[in-house]
Amino acid sequence: MLSFCVSCNCTDEETESSGDQASRLRHMWQLSMKDANIREKAIEESNPAQHQLLYCRVGIGFHLQIVMNGSVWGVHEPSEYSLLRVFAVRPGIVGIRGVKCERYLCMNQEGIAQGMKLFSNECLFKERMEENHYNTYSSISTGYFLALSQKGQLRKGKRVGRHQTCTHFLPRKPVSHS
Repeated sequence: MLSFCVSCNCTDEETESSGDQASRLRHMWQLSMKDANIREKAIEESNPAQHQLLYCRVGIGFHLQIVMNGSVWGVHEPSEYSLLRVFAVRPGIVGIRGVKCERYLCMNQEGIAQGMKLFSNECLFKERMEENHYNTYSSISTGYFLALSQKGQLRKGKRVGRHQTCTHFLPRKPVSHS
């Protein structure tokens, strides 16, 4: 702000009103950011190309889903709760969000995955492509792996390793029924 006043030779009267101008600019910026967040959410919901399924080939094969109460498990036939958005936070680190339930996949200190409304460090996963072209997801905060049992139930992450089939997930595009 000082450089603005120096470069345009503002008077003292104009300098005092620049505080008001700064407030107006800050308010306009906040409104534009709010607008951008609303547009981003609308684009995300209307753009099914960003939605995917995470398929685990353990047992008969399951798609990971996050339901409205935050519970996480696998279902053989994909449902509306199986639609996920995997987004990059930084290289190799992702967040996973349920499209329908609007919850983030997180893992607590015991290695139990659950859907949470608020994004936190517990919701960060290291995404690694394994030799078989399946991905593994390990919690950044605990190092534990996301895993499903032979029956599609959630397994505690601290009891499984990266090379076990129950931790291998294949990102798939949902089949459109248009």
